[in-house]
Amino acid sequence: MQPDSAAAIAGPCYRPYRWAGADLQLGLRRIRPENWILIGAEHADTMRQKRARLDDHRSFYYRTLPDSLSAQRELRGRVTAHLVADHPKSFERCGSVLRSLITGQTLDLADESTEPLLQLSYLIEEDFMLLDELAGAPRITAASNAYSSSGRLVASVGHDVAWAHEPVPRLTTQLGGRINQVLSSVHAANPCERFNWQVTPLATVFFPHDDPHAANAAAMHAVVETLRRDPARAGELLWMRVERQTLSRLPDSNAVAFSLHTYSDPLACLRSDVESARALLALLNNYSEERWKYSEMDIVREPLMTWLTEVAAWQAPA
Repeated sequence: MQPDSAAAIAGPCYRPYRWAGADLQLGLRRIRPENWILIGAEHADTMRQKRARLDDHRSFYYRTLPDSLSAQRELRGRVTAHLVADHPKSFERCGSVLRSLITGQTLDLADESTEPLLQLSYLIEEDFMLLDELAGAPRITAASNAYSSSGRLVASVGHDVAWAHEPVPRLTTQLGGRINQVLSSVHAANPCERFNWQVTPLATVFFPHDDPHAANAAAMHAVVETLRRDPARAGELLWMRVERQTLSRLPDSNAVAFSLHTYSDPLACLRSDVESARALLALLNNYSEERWKYSEMDIVREPLMTWLTEVAAWQAPA
């Protein structure tokens, strides 16, 4: 299979399948502070859709505890300072008001009528979760997650991290202690990032809010017969969904700020990135049945693996 016009498709911002392992892992790596918040090429359209979600279904995508307010204010202050310093072409501040030069959206630091986390949710692409410690274990105190692929994160407010991860097969048993240790050791001077990813027929970064897992499975079933007849269409009908997560310590409140930024790229972009296709093929070949089923990728496994095998086997002409 030779690269075709799809080779012109811009590659993904992140390709975690290049370094991920088949077993569950944290996969943390340090980031430079100026790369904390990211502004995507589709920022204006993404923010339009995100604001609509928060307007229409806020209880599903946003929840906080009253005792998270001090951490929310600190997060807002640090995010706004970062945007002005590191994204001056996208944001400007005049007095207490921060304005997006892309969308015109404003955030008033003096406004006490709207929670700080909600203000941020209407301004930037990143979602945030805030955690503190209760009886020595991390507790989720606030969450805004418009990109949710399950709704579990927002429902976890008031619970510990193990409760949030309960649906993920073996995650807590294998990594629960390590996750708590990492959350307790996050340092303000050393922010870090990690990634989740999956293949899905849903092109949008905004999964349907009414049972996202069922919606993803239904989309898989809707394309699987087409893909079985013609696996070559996998690049056209399937998408790479990548979630970038960052962890930062807020030194004044001692809370941990956990951010989420979701990307979606057509699987076809791997036609011009044979090394990524090979890495993804090797990774999936070692996936457990539980991991295949949790992401609903098992529904399209056969045509997906056929497509990846063909792309991975391509050699450039001498």
